[in-house]
Amino acid sequence: MSDTGEKTDRPALPRRILHPRHTKHLWHLLLASFVLVLSALPLRGNTVGTPERAVFEFVNQWPEAFYGVVWTVMQLGNILAVPATAAIAAAFRRIRLSFDLLAAGTAAWLLAQVVKGAVDRGRPGDLLDEVVMRGEPAVGYGYVSGHSAVAVALATVASHYLGPAGRALVWTTAAIVCIGRMYVGAHLPLDVLGGAAMGWAIGALVHIALGAPHRDQSKRRETSGTEGQRAGTRKGRSR
Repeated sequence: MSDTGEKTDRPALPRRILHPRHTKHLWHLLLASFVLVLSALPLRGNTVGTPERAVFEFVNQWPEAFYGVVWTVMQLGNILAVPATAAIAAAFRRIRLSFDLLAAGTAAWLLAQVVKGAVDRGRPGDLLDEVVMRGEPAVGYGYVSGHSAVAVALATVASHYLGPAGRALVWTTAAIVCIGRMYVGAHLPLDVLGGAAMGWAIGALVHIALGAPHRDQSKRRETSGTEGQRAGTRKGRSR
């Protein structure tokens, strides 16, 4: 048989516009919503409970040497990080990831502003004595932490497009953002917990609405592509 009549063994790898939906994201949404409600239950006006005060003071009094690194990473919870990360994803032709980052990050920031106005809880400097303030003092209300909500929302949607190392990186970054908000004196622990739960819930909601790739999808594609190339090489040698 001539070469023109032979079929190639190269696997077709179409880019998915709509990913499958997974039941686990519904459970993530329910669990995150439950944690969000739990974080709001102890709030009693502008008072701070003893356990919450102890956690805040422990983190807030960490050495000044951490400030440079913490401040830098903490900017990934800023609203400006949303279009920035979406643009980076688009530059690497990860259009669906770019859209998910933009949707989840923007929704997290907007909803955080709504909750802040509804709950009307002060910042650590308003409620506690001897707060170590680092950098420019945060303004507005404290619950929930918008930085935490944005960082966790971005990590939630991005984790399904990344390998193990990438997932570890984005979740470590989100954790530093959350802890950093207490370290710089901007938020109390319940503010951070509520913001993180909100970000997780919004990320899960984006996956429910738009679907998400399997975490091992990229690995399977790379494996199938490699196997296809090897098969083509073996066939070429056997001619």
